[in-house]
Amino acid sequence: MTYTLYAAPVSLFSGKARAYLRWKAVDFNEVAPSTDIMKTVLMPNIGWPVIPVLKTQDEAFIQDTADIIQHIETAEDGPSVYPAGPVQRVVAELLHTFADQWLTLPAMHYRWNYNEAWVLEQFGKLAAPDADRATQIDIGTKRGAMFKGMVPMLGVTPETIPAIEASYLGFLTDFSTHLDQHEFIFGGRPTLADFALYGPLYAHLYRDPASGEIMRNHAPNVARWVERLRYGDYGDGTLIQDDVIPETLLPLLARHNVEHLPVLSAINDLLAAFEGDDLPRALGMVPFTVEGIAGQTIARPFSLFRLQAALDAYGNLDDIQTATADSLLNATQGEALKTFSIAKRLTRENYKLALA
Repeated sequence: MTYTLYAAPVSLFSGKARAYLRWKAVDFNEVAPSTDIMKTVLMPNIGWPVIPVLKTQDEAFIQDTADIIQHIETAEDGPSVYPAGPVQRVVAELLHTFADQWLTLPAMHYRWNYNEAWVLEQFGKLAAPDADRATQIDIGTKRGAMFKGMVPMLGVTPETIPAIEASYLGFLTDFSTHLDQHEFIFGGRPTLADFALYGPLYAHLYRDPASGEIMRNHAPNVARWVERLRYGDYGDGTLIQDDVIPETLLPLLARHNVEHLPVLSAINDLLAAFEGDDLPRALGMVPFTVEGIAGQTIARPFSLFRLQAALDAYGNLDDIQTATADSLLNATQGEALKTFSIAKRLTRENYKLALA
């Protein structure tokens, strides 16, 4: 079965979906979202300008990366992207949440504060591949204005930038230490957590020139991990057995729990107070603290949707598995996750987040 992936190299979530489809050995063609494709294919079928989008052979459209992965896992043969251990699944979903919803801060910061001129030209080439360079830059500048405008909304400001950079470099160091002992998150082949992390780490933080140089200099292990996923070097296929969580993953979980979990809790409070049927993409602003520096970030209910999958996995554990997971959460400042309850269950309808 041949699929069509509407995606772009410059796109964070396109990188995640593309890498997964390649690993799964799915037959697909990639189509760039030119202005014409946006107008004639994506807007009529999805309702808003977004990538990546997967079109199946029977003309069904799938938009969210987690939905794309779930569809392919059900429809296609091959090894599962999900780790076999139930506690490992919880950890994978937590890292999925961290990658999709929190690593966006350094990803957007480094793109727009280190690589702006380059990325604007990339946007122009994507929208108008046959135009001259000056026209492409002009188009890219107009296209990029929306994305650049999101940067301060995410909490990237002159006051928070030093802390965001310190946190990111700390993350690279911690991930590099893990990769000293393991090829991927759970051993000898990639799983969901790898593809989730690959999204920001490849599309923004490796591929963009200035941030790519930072990664290669500060954490060559991480750059090599990116390259293994990019070029199809998927390891020996052996995952860590017996639902063991490597100790080298604890600092990554702790960073999520210390930095991101309070943000998720604050968004959850806003969701609890929300009245209405149509859930907005943002519920306001909430505080965050990174490396001792405080800021404000946009309250995205979609972040809770990602967390919901981790909490569902946690809720499916038996008593022995729960005790193991609780010990892990206690060791990584994630105690709040043991009793965290999404204020209003979330789902996706017509390619948008909705109340269940």
